[in-house]
Amino acid sequence: MLLRPSLLLLRRRLIFVSVCSMLGTLAAFSATSAESFTDLGVFWHHFCGCPPDPADVHIVLYSFTVICLYMGGALGVVTGLTMNIGGNGLTGSASGPVTIGDTRFLLTRPTLRQSVLFPPLLIATLALAVIPALCYLILLGWLWLVHAPALAHLAASFSLAPHVRKLGTHLSFWQMLSAVHFARYYAAAISTGLCAYAFMAAQRWLILSPNKTLRTICFAPWIAFVFSPMAFMFVGLGTRSRLLLWTTLWAPKGQGLEYQPTWAGIGLHLAIAAAVLYGCRRLIATVEL
Repeated sequence: MLLRPSLLLLRRRLIFVSVCSMLGTLAAFSATSAESFTDLGVFWHHFCGCPPDPADVHIVLYSFTVICLYMGGALGVVTGLTMNIGGNGLTGSASGPVTIGDTRFLLTRPTLRQSVLFPPLLIATLALAVIPALCYLILLGWLWLVHAPALAHLAASFSLAPHVRKLGTHLSFWQMLSAVHFARYYAAAISTGLCAYAFMAAQRWLILSPNKTLRTICFAPWIAFVFSPMAFMFVGLGTRSRLLLWTTLWAPKGQGLEYQPTWAGIGLHLAIAAAVLYGCRRLIATVEL
């Protein structure tokens, strides 16, 4: 199983998601400590002067989920895809042949099915596991290097978490992260990102199907990514809370920092991603790639 061909296909997207992840990290930190998003001084000599707020802890922890969600979608999306819903898969129709974007690269050489599916999945998984954490490590290292007061403000916000207060005072930032069960939040973010990757990557294989219904389903991930933020604005707080709990493992309404993503929920997300990718493998066998 060679990774180099998949890296060639994904190299620009990896650069893109790395830059976007860093921007998302800076934006999340600014939301906790800056007076506005144009307050660049928060990254070395200034911060808002506001008191510590437990909500800032949620902003940091859930920023990983948002970053991984869109990273997974960006790494899984097929470029140059033309939907030929009325045709017959690869054979096309009177309206013209199907254009399947960078999948054409995969069709130019004989390869095992697992070699088509698993190298991009492995690269996406490593990217989701490494890039968001690396962006925060770079930011925290810089703040520590310049002795930014905003870093102390963020630490004071973390100290308000119930699990941190039980450990006493004078804790390191890493002890605080451990106390708020950061590993669970990060695992939840990765599982959410893998679900986004699986659903977006499935478009590549659904468009090849001779089944018109399956080709129509290709629109579903795009609709979810484009319209779901707008749809959340028109639903009630209770419904929004339940949807966020089911889709991203965010804390339900009324829950504070004592809430933790469950391993069962994380496992369910991973199982959904695995089921979607297994379905893609069966579909590849159907179209005899």
